[in-house]
Amino acid sequence: MVVEVYIDLRSQPCRSLLIFLKNTDIPFEIKNVDLGLGEQKKPEFAEITPLQTVPAIKDGDFSMGETIAIIRYLTTKYADKVTDHWYPKDLEKRARADEYLSFHHSGTRGGCRGIFVTEVLVPLLTGKTASEERFQQDLENLTTQLDKLERAFLRDNKFLLGDEISIADVLAVPEFMQCLIGGRDVTEGRPKLKAYVERVKERLNPAFDEIHIPLLERGLGGK
Repeated sequence: MVVEVYIDLRSQPCRSLLIFLKNTDIPFEIKNVDLGLGEQKKPEFAEITPLQTVPAIKDGDFSMGETIAIIRYLTTKYADKVTDHWYPKDLEKRARADEYLSFHHSGTRGGCRGIFVTEVLVPLLTGKTASEERFQQDLENLTTQLDKLERAFLRDNKFLLGDEISIADVLAVPEFMQCLIGGRDVTEGRPKLKAYVERVKERLNPAFDEIHIPLLERGLGGK
């Protein structure tokens, strides 16, 4: 059975899911959904996930949305095709992974998404720059969340959960890359974080570069 994966690679969670899949033996087939055209709002897509968001998957008669939930499902359903380090079965190691997954949305993703929206999407969609007040708030939040990431998870580890790569890393680094599309390197002035990102990219290649380099070259609006 082949898992159908519904994605738009302009979305960083979609990129995270695809990179993860390309680093496992799970059989999958890509189904492109163009967010710019609103294809996720079509009635037929709502049958896959009423959330009408990407990524989403269809596995036989079962379908679902939400990146983290999808990855948890896949690592459980296809445990024989996913190396244990991605989402460990050991109780304490999995709890540590879940700790990061709980932090991710408001932490890493929240910090990066806020500054990206302010610096890139607001001008793109409105033709005007965001207010200085909003910019400073988002920049401060980004700094706060990256400080937390380094202090609570990265510490002196090679990867967020220790010496082996995990789904935490696959979720985190595409968020940093999204900011880079807008010209902001969130690792600037953070040598530990910069070295970490390079380790993750090296470990996830060739899939990481295959997915990100074309996006960086053409930007979010290109095809």
